[in-house]
Amino acid sequence: MKVSVPGIVILLLLASVGFAKKNESSGQKPKPPQTSVHKPTLIDGTAAVVGKTLITVEDARFYRALHRYKEGLADALNVELVDELKRTVQKMIFEELVFEEMKNLRIEGGGKAEVEKALGAAKEKGRKEKWREILARFGKTEAEGVNRLVKSWQVEKFIQKKVETLTPIITEAEIEKYYRQNQSRFKGEDYLSLKQGIVLLLKRQRVEKGLEEWIRFLKEKYAVRNLLEG
Repeated sequence: MKVSVPGIVILLLLASVGFAKKNESSGQKPKPPQTSVHKPTLIDGTAAVVGKTLITVEDARFYRALHRYKEGLADALNVELVDELKRTVQKMIFEELVFEEMKNLRIEGGGKAEVEKALGAAKEKGRKEKWREILARFGKTEAEGVNRLVKSWQVEKFIQKKVETLTPIITEAEIEKYYRQNQSRFKGEDYLSLKQGIVLLLKRQRVEKGLEEWIRFLKEKYAVRNLLEG
């Protein structure tokens, strides 16, 4: 029984590891989405620093365009509003933290063949010109676009392996304890029908805790500054 990686990553990225917006982490109601465009001073500015790596606003926009193209979305080149830009930068910070750890551990990621295959399929669907447009808009080469996507692929695979190492074996005693402590919530459902769901829940909780501690460790090891967060 596997734990879903993407859901956990998003949760940790936006939760208590320090990537969350202040109003969300404090329990206040979120502000309405911003409708104004970016200030001109942000166009070529530095958005974040992870260790010795700079992440610029232009890097974030290129990253978003590549991933939206890969996902088959038509609006890959739409300019992000401020909140959307911040979310993209948060993702890039997270990726860069994990990638730095991969380099430190001398882990080879691979993934170039998989990314090129996915891009080839997208181009065959009549989206070749859009790919060229993205590269031209940001002044990038084919290799630079592929390498950026390969980096994301490598990080994703590494996180999947990390989740596997953190996924615990849940004992019968732990399942029974949880069932007894929460029996009033189950509205008469019997233990056997709930057992599998309880196991998955307990595994998810343990993995989330382990990943949260790991991300905190990475943030301390590779100093992070997010310049878009006030």
